[in-house]
Amino acid sequence: MSQTVKICSDVNIAQFAAFAGYFSMDGQISATGATTLNIPECLVNIGGNGHGYLLVAQSDWSIVEPTHHDGSLNTLALGDDIRLFAVDAGDGTTDAKLIASKNDAFPDGYDASNSRKIGGFHYGRVRPVASRYDLAYSPAIQIVPNSVWDLNHRPTCDPSGMVEIVPGGFWADIYLNSEGAGTWPENVPVSKYGVMPIKDDVYARSDFHLLVRNAGKRLPTIEEFLTYAEGAPAGQNGNNTYAWSATSNTGPTTTGNVEKSVSMFNVVDAVGNLWDWLDGHFDLGATNYNQSTYVVNVGQDLSTPRGAVFHAGWRCFVGGGFFNYGENSGSRCLHSDAGPWGTDGIVGLRGICCAL
Repeated sequence: MSQTVKICSDVNIAQFAAFAGYFSMDGQISATGATTLNIPECLVNIGGNGHGYLLVAQSDWSIVEPTHHDGSLNTLALGDDIRLFAVDAGDGTTDAKLIASKNDAFPDGYDASNSRKIGGFHYGRVRPVASRYDLAYSPAIQIVPNSVWDLNHRPTCDPSGMVEIVPGGFWADIYLNSEGAGTWPENVPVSKYGVMPIKDDVYARSDFHLLVRNAGKRLPTIEEFLTYAEGAPAGQNGNNTYAWSATSNTGPTTTGNVEKSVSMFNVVDAVGNLWDWLDGHFDLGATNYNQSTYVVNVGQDLSTPRGAVFHAGWRCFVGGGFFNYGENSGSRCLHSDAGPWGTDGIVGLRGICCAL
C-alpha cells in the first residue's frame, strides 16, 4: 500500500475501496502468539458500491479480548475454525474494526450490509519444527500458525481445517476427512476435529477422488504426503500414545484423539488411525493380463455396470499406516500394493488444495 493512501483523508480512503468486492492488504494476517495475530493495514469494501473502509494495522491483536469478538469465543475450544470479519466501526467515519467469530456468514449482531469476512484460522494442536519426532513433547493448543488465511493468502477451496504446507504451493487438510453435507455423489467431506473419519467400507477407495473433488480439493501425491507427515512420531505396538496404531486396536478412532499424533506441519493423524489414500496408479507389469469388472463395480453405485479394467496388477499407494499397524506406522511408511477397489475399512482420505 502506498504512502499516499496512508495520508489521505477519510473521504479519499473510502474512494479507494468504493467498488463492491474491493480488498487490499499491506501484507498478510499472521499469528504472533497462542491467541494473538498481526493485522496489516487494509482497505476493504463492506456492503457494496460506495462503502469503502480503512482497517488500521494492529500488532498482537488478541482474539479473546471481549471487544474483539462477538461472544462466541468465550468458549474457544480445540478444533474450532474462527473467522475474522471487517465491520463498520459505527462511528460515522470510514474506519473499520475487526471482529472474530465462530460464525461463517457474519458475526452475531451483524449482517452482509455491515460486515465482511476477510480471514480466519484453525485453533488446534501445534508441533514446532524444533520438536519434530520428539516423543516427550505435548503439542500446544493455540492458533495454528500455518492455518491463518486472508482473502489474498489462502487455498482456492474453503480453508476450514486446512494448513499451508508449501508457501504459495499447496494446503492440506489437518484431519482425516469425515462426512459433511449432502448425499452421494454430491456429499462434501470435511476436515474436522473429534469425529469418526470416512473409511473404505461403504465407499471403495476408487470413490475417494470424487469425494475430495466435491470439496474443491484433490488427493495428495506421495511426495506431498511425505512432506506433510514429516515430524509426526512413529506408532508403537503396545500403546496409542504417539499414534493410533497399537496392535490390539480393532478399528479407527475419532480424528485428533491422539494428542501427540501431530506433524511439524500441524497435520493430525498422518501416522496411524487410517492409511492416507494417495494419488497415483500403476500396474505391476505381470504378463497374465485379464479383463476384470469386479475391480470397478464396488463401493458407491456398485450395482451399476461401469465397464471393465484390462490389467495384470492395478495398484496404488497409501501412506502412514493404520489402526493396528504398530511400530510399522510412521511418517515415511508407504504401502504400494493397495488395490483401488478395496473396501477393507482401513483406508481414509485427506484433501489437498493449491494456494490462491
